[in-house]
Amino acid sequence: MAANKSSVIDSEVAMFSKFAADWWNPNGMIHLLHTMIPAIRIPLMKNGLTNAGLVKPQNKDKPNMFEGIKVLDVGSGGGLMSEPLALMGAQVTGVDPTEKLVEVAKEHVKIHENLKIDYICDTVENHSINNKEKYDAVTFFDVAEHVADVRQVLKASVECLKPGGRIFITTWNKTFMGWFYGIFLLEWVFGIVPRGAHDIKLFISPEKITEYLKEFNCKSIEVQGTWYSIWKRSWSFTSYTGVFYAMQAVKEK
Repeated sequence: MAANKSSVIDSEVAMFSKFAADWWNPNGMIHLLHTMIPAIRIPLMKNGLTNAGLVKPQNKDKPNMFEGIKVLDVGSGGGLMSEPLALMGAQVTGVDPTEKLVEVAKEHVKIHENLKIDYICDTVENHSINNKEKYDAVTFFDVAEHVADVRQVLKASVECLKPGGRIFITTWNKTFMGWFYGIFLLEWVFGIVPRGAHDIKLFISPEKITEYLKEFNCKSIEVQGTWYSIWKRSWSFTSYTGVFYAMQAVKEK
């Protein structure tokens, strides 16, 4: 476990540790994340990294389109995002303070021959100390709603980013609809998300994250709404940001 735990909430680590054995089950407790990756996260990164000039337009749909791109996956958990990025050619480092999930990630990657991912059980605050301006891209997917100090964790994440690099973010909006849909319906009515997985007090608005990003010298901030259909059990982009949203921003050179 990481020495610097200032942003870590022990109850969140305990919760995720309980999910460890089921992490790679697409129909299990984190089904929502499994479906989000191909529908929201990967397209978001394809668009952003292509616009940044790190992915050539003619390579946009090739299997190894992220080849040579250094990515820091903050809150990498059991490797659900790190693996597909590595399979697409990225040089991936995954950082997460939950020891059991890091163990799951290290074990699961073995199913791929010669696939290398550097998984580290630590906080990004600690990692940033010796890894400033190292990465072309940083993913901050579904992290904000699980940490005690979003500003601190986001600051450390941006510090790891090269000037001109991009940070990608997804999280829940701190609104009535964010609570009603994300917690009441998904957790308590339909049971799609485990009960107690989220706390409205930890949700955050895109305006607040934008404020932080600007403070940390990021520009070209883009916000997109995303929506999970309970009936279709699938994700899509939307103009509505009141429940869940995706963001990307560029660190100033």
